[in-house]
Amino acid sequence: MEVLMEKILSRTDIERRLAFPTSSRRAFSMPEGETAVYFEATDTIEKRWNFRLSRRSVITGDWLQFVREKGLKVGDKMFMWREEAATGVRYTVRAERKIFRVWVNVQ
Repeated sequence: MEVLMEKILSRTDIERRLAFPTSSRRAFSMPEGETAVYFEATDTIEKRWNFRLSRRSVITGDWLQFVREKGLKVGDKMFMWREEAATGVRYTVRAERKIFRVWVNVQ
């Protein structure tokens, strides 16, 4: 398992798009001449989300729907990781919120 991102969410992240670490973009193969790559990620309840990662290292697609459905707020934490499996690559996303100094999973 390779952690691609662990980030405290900002206002821009929850209102417009998710800024993605440039250093983790290597985990996605973007064809020459393309401006974005599309990928599917599964959350902790096995719901599938279709995201778009641009060359500018921002994630859109179902991102704002994910934010709304999970009720994410500024200060919540976002994780994304990548796993190699016999059936191919699998991406997983998880959101957490700090409650009484403890980070808990947002379902």
